[in-house]
Amino acid sequence: MAYHNANIPVIECYVRGNYLRDQQDSFDKYYECRVFGVTSLPGQVPLFHFLMTDGGIWWKAPISAFCKREGVKELPLNELCMWDSFSYNISVTTFYHLADIKMIYFSRRKVKRSGKYLFTLDWTIGDYNELNFGYADVTGQHKCGHVIQLDDGNYAIQPNNRLKVFETEFVDTPDKNIVDRLVNTHKWSVETDEKWIITEKEPGSFDYDFKETK
Repeated sequence: MAYHNANIPVIECYVRGNYLRDQQDSFDKYYECRVFGVTSLPGQVPLFHFLMTDGGIWWKAPISAFCKREGVKELPLNELCMWDSFSYNISVTTFYHLADIKMIYFSRRKVKRSGKYLFTLDWTIGDYNELNFGYADVTGQHKCGHVIQLDDGNYAIQPNNRLKVFETEFVDTPDKNIVDRLVNTHKWSVETDEKWIITEKEPGSFDYDFKETK
């Protein structure tokens, strides 16, 4: 789990010129780049760091800044990203079972958008000396974010409950739901009962014996 900044699998793509010009101009310009890192700031969407062909490094651009090829129509940021970052503590994982698999998500504007899975962002709270704010570890509220390369050339970050995965070996009914799901609100623990059924000090508590060695 990284704090504030984390490496990501490098994305070779283009950055839109308006994100290099404070949204003042260059809306029709595109520049090659390599996106290599992400930063997590509560109250803001995940923000990405990238390298340009002139050797310049740019910090903290939203996912809407990037496209796979030149000329791709820019979509509103809230059409691509569902949630702001949940804490400063972020992890980046490429799940083997999802790698390069097709995903479809249902956007805020009720549009189905399809693409290819790249990697996953996830969040947690810090250590016990940190203030526990926000929803990073709140059961029923926490969300991860799957980064997707969309077929239209944009990139998106979407949580589990907004998307479907088209995995041909196992998924055989992707066009319908087999159950009406409810978000889990339970915290699963085995150390919260009022008393032990058997203590660790009672005979027979373990399935091994202690023997004195000579």
